[in-house]
Amino acid sequence: MIQIVGLALLSALVILLLRELRPCFAAPARLGVTVLLFGAAMPLYVLVLKRVEQLFSVTGAEAYASVLLRAAGVALICELTATLCRDLGENGVAGGVQLFGKLEILVLSLPLVDDVLEIAKELLRF
Repeated sequence: MIQIVGLALLSALVILLLRELRPCFAAPARLGVTVLLFGAAMPLYVLVLKRVEQLFSVTGAEAYASVLLRAAGVALICELTATLCRDLGENGVAGGVQLFGKLEILVLSLPLVDDVLEIAKELLRF
């Protein structure tokens, strides 16, 4: 973790210097660092995915794990994209990406809502 934080701080300083000395190189450098950090985080995400799948497979709720993991993936990708868009000065595009991500997560969760409503209906019958 210390290496990642060090890389991020060093990169921020280099990008700050580039913004002052060569502004045309600041955006590509920022994009490269963001992609590098995202790539460094992927192994951690994979570990979390495996552990969540194991936990849900024990309970027999693999369908819920699938929805949860997909929603987490959508959220991460949209957040990364929105951050990059904001860094490039495109706040409107960033807002659109976040709105799309929220709607996608809502669509992904609709089967879970159906299951909850079905359970509630069964409970009301007793």
